[in-house]
Amino acid sequence: MENIKLVVVGDGAVGKSCLLIAYTTNSFPQEYVPTVFDNYSANVMVGGKPYNLGLWDTAGQEDYDRLRPLSYPQTDVFLICYSVSNPDSLSNVASKWIPEVRHYCPDVPVMLVACKTDLRGKEDSFSGSAKRCVSPEEGMEVAKKVKAAYAETSALLQDGLKTCFDRAVELAMINRKVLKKSKSRSFSFFKSKSAKEDTVLIPPVMPPAGKAPWMEIESSRFDEDWHKCLQDPKFCDVAFIAEGNQKLEAHKVVLCSASPFFCKVLGKEIPNDSQKTAPSDTNTFTKADLNSGKVEGGIALAYLIFFESALKLGILSVEEDKERVVVNLKTDIKAKTFQKILQFLYTGTPRLSDDAEAEVLHDVKRVAGVFKMAELVTICDNIEHEEEFLNPSIGTYLNDEAGARMKDMFLNKQSDSDVVFLVQGQKVYANKVVLCTRSEVMAAMFSGNFRESTEDKLTEIPVPNASLDNFMALLEYLYCDHAPLEDCNDLIGVLKLADENCQSRLVNMCELYISKEVDRACSDRIEKAEIDVIGLLNTAKILNAKQLSDFCRHFISTNYDAFTRRKEFLALESSDRKYVQEHRWPPVSYLKELEAFEKEVNKKGEECAVM
Repeated sequence: MENIKLVVVGDGAVGKSCLLIAYTTNSFPQEYVPTVFDNYSANVMVGGKPYNLGLWDTAGQEDYDRLRPLSYPQTDVFLICYSVSNPDSLSNVASKWIPEVRHYCPDVPVMLVACKTDLRGKEDSFSGSAKRCVSPEEGMEVAKKVKAAYAETSALLQDGLKTCFDRAVELAMINRKVLKKSKSRSFSFFKSKSAKEDTVLIPPVMPPAGKAPWMEIESSRFDEDWHKCLQDPKFCDVAFIAEGNQKLEAHKVVLCSASPFFCKVLGKEIPNDSQKTAPSDTNTFTKADLNSGKVEGGIALAYLIFFESALKLGILSVEEDKERVVVNLKTDIKAKTFQKILQFLYTGTPRLSDDAEAEVLHDVKRVAGVFKMAELVTICDNIEHEEEFLNPSIGTYLNDEAGARMKDMFLNKQSDSDVVFLVQGQKVYANKVVLCTRSEVMAAMFSGNFRESTEDKLTEIPVPNASLDNFMALLEYLYCDHAPLEDCNDLIGVLKLADENCQSRLVNMCELYISKEVDRACSDRIEKAEIDVIGLLNTAKILNAKQLSDFCRHFISTNYDAFTRRKEFLALESSDRKYVQEHRWPPVSYLKELEAFEKEVNKKGEECAVM
């Protein structure tokens, strides 16, 4: 099996790494991480012959112009990549990349590779019009001008990859045969000053930069939080009366979010898609309102019909006073059975053991049918058929749906709120039960030891050190376990609020999004990037964002030379400075070997083509 060395070069963020990863793994990487120095390998069959293809990925940023050519010795073929969505990257082929590879390796064949061809014809997310993309004709014209082969690829769609690399192998083998015939390999690392053949010195091997620390996202505790709330209910506004006059307390916020049936029983109108974006409150009314004529038209008729049908099913009556709604269940509904119904509504699963008694299981299934809970019926069926492994995914789906409805129906809705936050001069309405269930900090604030724990119908709390958008992002996370971080303009502000409210999972989510922002901001040139990674490191430490701190330290270490040329490098704390110096890339040991190598070259009277 013959070995072939293939080196990929091109501007930063044009798709070089995705090209190699998609070719070697048949999968597309979901996140962009700028390459510093990386290798891949693949055993391929081309023309019926096996080859070991060594794939060398390089960094395109200017910061690595001096180090990148150390990857070039013994190269058999170059792929110069450009992105069809970035015309400048094609312009740089002739102005930068061809001169570079021809200078160091004049006799090595070159293939020009168009990447991201799937973006042709796609609309710009900001302007709404089609982006200006490089056409195939433009790419082929440049390839003809620089005397290179040409290929078009889409790593995302796996399009053109095999054709591209098969052609690269063919070019390498053809060139190898030509060089053997001429008995020379002129892509040697050096150009000798003497006519006689000298011993070629081998430069030290540059070690890999290492991978960035993996960002872990804490598992969701959404269902556990609400299960604890059900076990120790506070701020209850609904009471179910089951057989034997047993009282089961619950919360309107949860019942309406988890069940369209109980949403109607409690007089809460389910919002449609158009109402989700409307600023006005969702309509709330009782059966008494319907009977008195306060609610008019078809809505009143529909709800009266529903109430009558509900009374024929599992509900005897629905009564309401100033404190709560009392729902009297029919006598054939046992308290322990309805407790499982509430567990399902609060957590997405009824907390039934795998060996639950058949009688209990059948009764839960029967009552689930009465209250129109098709998913709970399915969960019971899965347990009966010994397929309970399917149930966790059902619970996850239901929690996502309930959380989304909770946000749409109750977040910042005055009619059902019992707390209002004053943020940047605006009022934001919320529900104490949600805040206390999802945040220990909020629970302590409303526990009775603080001014905010007043029994007033609507507690007002000023929030002096947060923007409205950031505070709404925090509340949205508390309500639905998701936060709109992809659209956030101040991730650090959200991170600060998450830390102050002890929301460790939201902290993790912010860390991940911020790390990707760093990668994108530095994809072109680190030394001139607008983002202050060192300042971000110092902020991350203050906000207890350990994963982000580790990421920043690694990023600074592996781009050490570029960061030493930035003015904020002096702002590194002593412990961080010590870390990045110990873990700098390239390491000091390699630089010393390189210095010794250069001295040896000078002794031999040779000119190093790289330096």
